[in-house]
Amino acid sequence: MSAVFLPGVRYRMPAVFGPAPGPRQKADGTPWRPEESGTVNCSWCTVTYRTSRLKLEKLLPPGFELRGEPAVSVSLAFFKNVYWLAGRGYGIVFVEFPATYSGRTESLSGSFCPVLWEGLPDAVLTGREELGFPKLFADIPDLDIEGDRSVARGKASWFEHTFFDMHLKGLKEAGGEKKLPGPGGAQMWFKYLPRTGRGGGHGPDVAYVTTSAPPPEEKGSASPIRFEDSNFRRWSADSGSVQWHRATFEQLPTTFHVVNALADLEILEYVSAEKIEFSAPGTAVSASGIRAVESA
Repeated sequence: MSAVFLPGVRYRMPAVFGPAPGPRQKADGTPWRPEESGTVNCSWCTVTYRTSRLKLEKLLPPGFELRGEPAVSVSLAFFKNVYWLAGRGYGIVFVEFPATYSGRTESLSGSFCPVLWEGLPDAVLTGREELGFPKLFADIPDLDIEGDRSVARGKASWFEHTFFDMHLKGLKEAGGEKKLPGPGGAQMWFKYLPRTGRGGGHGPDVAYVTTSAPPPEEKGSASPIRFEDSNFRRWSADSGSVQWHRATFEQLPTTFHVVNALADLEILEYVSAEKIEFSAPGTAVSASGIRAVESA
């Protein structure tokens, strides 16, 4: 008897071993309950800067347009005590900019994420396949925080090549709304999986937009993270900076073109820098509400 694939259950390759455990379901295929997911702790630093409109537009998939100023928000975040990783954690480097998308049946306004890096392959695989997030892998050590907590530094590397640095100075606690830093609105990603074929160039098996926005007929938050039951703190920084360090093929054989494209987005002016910290039920950061959008 061959492997049985149950309806309403998530599978990932290698699929023949049964339902895939991860952020959104347990090994038996049932969803995690909030009381099973413990408390996840997160710190999130974001620097926003203005750049070239023409260069930024080249990173937009079909159906997208820039929304407002050509500004890039880069976040360096860390999740700790993650329930579906048995208490482990990992870091994230997240890039986004304001955009709108016009699909066949709905239009969305928010931010587009062309790429993000994560520090564990487990997080990369689940998000790429299940959510359509354009995730890559990197070594992302914990933030370097100076004694008075007014300075934060972080970086990301792969194959011992540091391709990203972030530096925040003059951090002071501030109030404000419970929300993620960045452009705001619905978060959007472009899910693309190539079709297998001899010789290549056979196009995609899958190519569509995914989003954190609820369906048009539903009301609710467009954030992929729910802050209702979280302990939330925010700091503003006097200054913040990022650096993308160009890479050669020898340094980053499969991702040098991504890093270099971001390095080519010249920093014309820094707009803002901030840091947030929050603790919330683990399922609040599972992004289980991400859905596909019908293509134009």
